[in-house]
Amino acid sequence: MVLVEPDSLLALIVRSAILIAALLAFATGFLRWRRQSVDSAAQLLARQAESLQVMEQVAATQARQARELQARLEQLEQRLETRLGEVQQRFDSRLQTAGAAAAQAPRGYELALRLARAGTGEEEITTASGVTRQEAQLLVRLHAPRQSA
Repeated sequence: MVLVEPDSLLALIVRSAILIAALLAFATGFLRWRRQSVDSAAQLLARQAESLQVMEQVAATQARQARELQARLEQLEQRLETRLGEVQQRFDSRLQTAGAAAAQAPRGYELALRLARAGTGEEEITTASGVTRQEAQLLVRLHAPRQSA
């Protein structure tokens, strides 16, 4: 049997105790570090979940606003189409009125011209043809028969 001297046995026990203490310290530090890492990861995951929840709420709000805007846009489009139809009808009506007036206008001017050439006075031309007084004066000046002096 191998006999160990008491001094070397004591040194071996002390070394073993130091080694075991160092191992325990390392294991404790590692476990603390691991626990902190898990806690940090859990906190990060919780913050990300909160951020995701906020983003989902924002997205839902924006989707609702987009639907409201779409509905408002459709209402405005319908109003615009209705208004455009009304304006088109008024335009067509005025176009017909203007066409009728234009068709009658040359007849009035033609009548005024014939009356001026016939020597009719300005008042009678205005009354009979519907032209303005100034137009009647011009027609008389330009087209009235020349009086010989």
